[in-house]
Amino acid sequence: MKNLRLSRHPFRTLPILGPVAGASLALLLVACGGGSGSSTGGGGAGGTTATGGSGGTGGMVSCTTTIDPSADDQTAVQTAMIMAKDGDVLCFGEGTFSFNTELDLDANNVTLHGAGAGKTIWDFSKQDVGANGMLIKSDGVIVEGLTVKNTPGDGIRADAVAGITFRNMAVVWEAAASDKNGAYGLYPVGSSDVVIDNCEVTGARDAGVYVGQSKNIVVSNNEVHGCVAGIEIENSTDAEVMNNHAYENTAGILAFNLPGLPVQDGKRAKIHHNTVENNNQVNFGVAGTTVAKVPYGIGIMLLATDDNEIHDNTVKNNNSTGILTVSFLEIIFGMPNDPMYNAFPEGNFIHDNTFEGNGTKPHPQLGLAAGGIKPIPDIVWDGCTDPTAVDDGHLVNCINGNKDGVGDATYANADLCGNPSMISQDTSMVTCTYEPLPPQN
Repeated sequence: MKNLRLSRHPFRTLPILGPVAGASLALLLVACGGGSGSSTGGGGAGGTTATGGSGGTGGMVSCTTTIDPSADDQTAVQTAMIMAKDGDVLCFGEGTFSFNTELDLDANNVTLHGAGAGKTIWDFSKQDVGANGMLIKSDGVIVEGLTVKNTPGDGIRADAVAGITFRNMAVVWEAAASDKNGAYGLYPVGSSDVVIDNCEVTGARDAGVYVGQSKNIVVSNNEVHGCVAGIEIENSTDAEVMNNHAYENTAGILAFNLPGLPVQDGKRAKIHHNTVENNNQVNFGVAGTTVAKVPYGIGIMLLATDDNEIHDNTVKNNNSTGILTVSFLEIIFGMPNDPMYNAFPEGNFIHDNTFEGNGTKPHPQLGLAAGGIKPIPDIVWDGCTDPTAVDDGHLVNCINGNKDGVGDATYANADLCGNPSMISQDTSMVTCTYEPLPPQN
């Protein structure tokens, strides 16, 4: 989770919670990512061709430059990236490339093509310079068919770009649940037209797949596990998160809208047809950071974000709860220095999801917040609303058609901004529908 800033409505001071409710939420609502070297230039007829390989594109590509592992991978690869022209295809052979410094790319519409995830490996275990394994600052870049391993910082970051695609690749930290691992695996921020498809990330001490302050996003067919947060969409608009498998993280899929960031009012994430299960990893975030306070056992979490649609997901065996919708509570986060920030999640539509086995062994603070209800319901809302908001027809957080294998999924309004002892499981006020969000792809 990045540092905090701005949103839509004037900030309203939330009612002060009682000491029991405040303590029970203190950990709940915070979360906030060989052989000798060779190159062939020329492109077109003068270039070389390569196949996608396992985890690659699966077809033939025309390589402008080909690089194989060598005695000095750092120089060979960074030189190729410096020399790359717009539209070039840099192909990386099978084997392990070793780096000790961040890689940077500035040319537009460049493809970085490996022989396949697990076949072409970029190993950053000895890196001692740079905040990321790789930093991309150019538009239209595709990274595919390779594995990024053991970066001390973030895996690959794309910063303020128009068009970035990560596909058929992996970011891996070999140390399990270590706070020495990098924070984010795949990390586009301040960008547009983001695609993350058929990738695997494991071991991130923050979010495996993170998209922040961006728009027009597709996160699909990924496998994210062993991270603190599996997939996080933060302060971003019009994201589609579909067909992913998020498992064995602390929390599976997050959609957040935070104050204090240059881009605000994140909304309209369409989160559907994902399998979100067994997200019960003990939090291994760096002590003192906000992500380190995220409780284990959460499937999907919405924080102060509006107009999202959560549907047709399979959410099971998350020990604290299946889907959690919460506000930016003053007693937890403090007062944001932003009078325009809207702290309340509004207009969210949670429907036709399937739940199984959630809430059976909750984090102790979540168990306390639930008032002794066992198991904790599949869908939980903190019950906080903006008392001055005008209902524009898209204010209530609607639930509809959710099932748990026996009947209707269970639900609770914790009423944390009113009377926390009056937890309600009555769905009559939230049984409603909204128009589905359109797909992004």
